[in-house]
Amino acid sequence: MNALTSMLRITDKSVSLSPEIALGVYGLSAGYGAETIVRDASFEVQTGERLAIIGPNGAGKSTLLKAVLGLIKPSAGSVQFLNRGFGAVRQHVAYVAQADEIDWRFPGKVRDLVAMGRAVHLGITGRLTATDWRAVDRALGSLNIAHLADRPLSDLSGGQRRRVLLARALVQDPQVLIMDEPFQAIDVSTREALIDVLDAFQAEGKTAVIVHHNLGDVQALFDRAVLIDGTVASVGSPQEVMASPAFAAAFGAVHQNAA
Repeated sequence: MNALTSMLRITDKSVSLSPEIALGVYGLSAGYGAETIVRDASFEVQTGERLAIIGPNGAGKSTLLKAVLGLIKPSAGSVQFLNRGFGAVRQHVAYVAQADEIDWRFPGKVRDLVAMGRAVHLGITGRLTATDWRAVDRALGSLNIAHLADRPLSDLSGGQRRRVLLARALVQDPQVLIMDEPFQAIDVSTREALIDVLDAFQAEGKTAVIVHHNLGDVQALFDRAVLIDGTVASVGSPQEVMASPAFAAAFGAVHQNAA
């Protein structure tokens, strides 16, 4: 299957969008070349919750996300979204990469990049309809960036880039949202906009899994947390994870006492 065929692949229409488990990771190991970064990782994410993936630098958080999404091939284990394999539900799963993974020099405009999120809904013609463009405009409006629709991508600030990437994910109308450090190095207004959008997303019974670096606000922003330190070292409420021996081993007693 080539990239175009994969992009236009029709999602299994029999998939239930409200199973108890939105994401299940079972014995997953992954890395690059001969080096294993994450080993035997297992955890489940309940439908409708917001889960933080935390861990020290180099612990394998981003590697885990990429393996979960099939962006790199796991060496062991399995993953299920909505009780199915990713290929059957890809239309319902959106990924927001770190902003620095995008080439912002690409000669396009904001509205065009956001519209790419509709690709999983397109038929064989691959053409956007009026319905698709209305969805694009709603996504831009939800993040207060409608005024940026015709701005070149190269002219965006860091905070604006984060909003554009989230808008591209939201326009897909996903049930599960996977995000890699969306709160890193953003301004206050962008942070508030992201939180408002995530609150609305979760209020619809949808699920968000987010790699998060700021330990100081994990308890305020998330329902549960998974600590990654080469494997899944702890899972539970933010309070439970941050009080665990695994957290102290990963971050040190200073962070544990501060929590």
